[in-house]
Amino acid sequence: MRAFIDRMCAARGDAPFLVFRGRTWNYAETGEITDAVAAEIMGLGIAPGDRLALRLPTGPEHLFVWLAAAKAGIVSCPLHFDLAPPEIAAALAHLAPRAFLDASGDIVIDGAVAARVSELLASRRALTGVDAPKPEAIATILTTSGTTGRPKAAMLSHRMAVLTGEGFGHWLGLTRDDRLFTCLPLSHINARFYSTLGAIAVGASLALEERFSASRFWSSVRVAEATQANAIGAMLKILLDRPSSEDESAHRLRLVYAAPALGREAHLEFERRFRARLVIGYGLTESTFGFIQPRDGPRDLDAMGMPRRHPDPSILADVRLVDGEVWLRNPATFSGYLDDEAATREALTSDGWLKTGDLATIGLDGSYTFAGRKKLVIRRRGEMVAPGEVEAALEAHPAVLEAGVLGVPSPLGEDDVMACVVFRPGMATTEGELAAHCAARLAGFKVPSRWRFLDALPRTSTQRIAYHLLP
Repeated sequence: MRAFIDRMCAARGDAPFLVFRGRTWNYAETGEITDAVAAEIMGLGIAPGDRLALRLPTGPEHLFVWLAAAKAGIVSCPLHFDLAPPEIAAALAHLAPRAFLDASGDIVIDGAVAARVSELLASRRALTGVDAPKPEAIATILTTSGTTGRPKAAMLSHRMAVLTGEGFGHWLGLTRDDRLFTCLPLSHINARFYSTLGAIAVGASLALEERFSASRFWSSVRVAEATQANAIGAMLKILLDRPSSEDESAHRLRLVYAAPALGREAHLEFERRFRARLVIGYGLTESTFGFIQPRDGPRDLDAMGMPRRHPDPSILADVRLVDGEVWLRNPATFSGYLDDEAATREALTSDGWLKTGDLATIGLDGSYTFAGRKKLVIRRRGEMVAPGEVEAALEAHPAVLEAGVLGVPSPLGEDDVMACVVFRPGMATTEGELAAHCAARLAGFKVPSRWRFLDALPRTSTQRIAYHLLP
């Protein structure tokens, strides 16, 4: 990634790169800041290949530290900013980072505060005598919920990062005159590899917002003078459900990239009302090359789109359906799960195919349509929720004997989290108390919003919970 970043910082110089809360950093400044931060981090004793965990909100501090770590060959491990304390502790135990940059801005090494992020960003130290990381080296580790309840830690290489940035700019036809807008967390693949690296790949600028706000979305897009924006999950439906306003069409936005598909009627209504082309795609943390609808020309608005290709035709990207499951093979694929060989073998074949766990059908035009999930993972508000995590939190309540958690259709699209709970004999409690109990242990998007209280959970012949029989 270092050459990828440095090449564009040199080429674009005083052209704007980052816009945040009315302040702009140009490409030359970005190169200087990330060099200095990389040097300062290494001066703390964090070496290439070490892991640096980050729990920072989306903003310049997060972005510059991440890019600096990449330049130095340090593996950044961002944690979702809304994780509850037990989740943070579990993630840190799994990642075993050399250092942790927490929400206060402190960099903690071996339990002691070694520096503050504000000091790093104020430095103008030169980055010298450090070899650039190799393409196959791990650049970042992103945690993603698995079907067993324990979050998995996907290891993503420098090659995957660069290819994704180059691909994203190509798929959307972006140029240096574009300004990409994202209000998605920098702990996610979308904001990191699509928006940020997509902007760098073409020399465009990037406008960041800390988080999604439906009431401020269009005014933020307008003030940022954005020409392209990313959205995930229920964001599109939430925007469509809001009353009309002047801001929603008084902008420069021409493209919105989003997932999943809205369906034909809602898709057309979005484009008509908000006056921006909506492009639907499909990708995963484990592989950013999936599918994307054509930017121009005929398109199936109910589909995920056609297989994505890199602008270099020699870089192959293959897709096939195996018993209806989508399998992908391309160089923008993760390198495996940290310390989890069994899960890695389950996901990746020996010849490089990623088994996504998602089902699809293929149309006569070659487009792929999502047909369901082979796994039990729930998708809520663009986040992936493992039922086992929520079940474990519920069963930690003294009144709960057992729980079964599943996704049910939400009016806003995607899923709501529903909990089916069996109380211990002679004990009971309320939905509100259980929700509060979960909220103390889990991120907000994992807390159930629907409840069923049962005498017993249905079981299979092997005594597993029969999720398909839950009400």
